[in-house]
This record gives sequence, structure tokens and C-alpha cells, in this order.
Amino acid sequence: MLMFVLWLIQAAPDTGSDNTTLIRVVAGVLALVCIAVILVRRKRKTSKEDWS
Repeated sequence: MLMFVLWLIQAAPDTGSDNTTLIRVVAGVLALVCIAVILVRRKRKTSKEDWS
């Protein structure tokens, strides 16, 4: 996933004054992190229920 983020940053056009691309990339990365955290927490919860 980190390689994909780095590729996105490098593929972004060098506009300098246009910050919307950077904001979109950062928002996308934060969304992916949130989804990953939610999935990991749900997986841990189900594994704890299986053991009890």
C-alpha cells in the first residue's frame, strides 16, 4: 500500500500552486488507513469471540 501511495505522489502533476491534488491524495490515504483500522478491529473482535 505504501508503494501505491508513493506512486500516486510521483504521478501527480507538478503544479505548485494547486494544492487540491495534494489534499485529495492525503484524504485518500487517510480513508484507506481508517478502513484498514476498522477491518483489523473487527477481525480481532471476531477472533476473541471464537476463543471464548
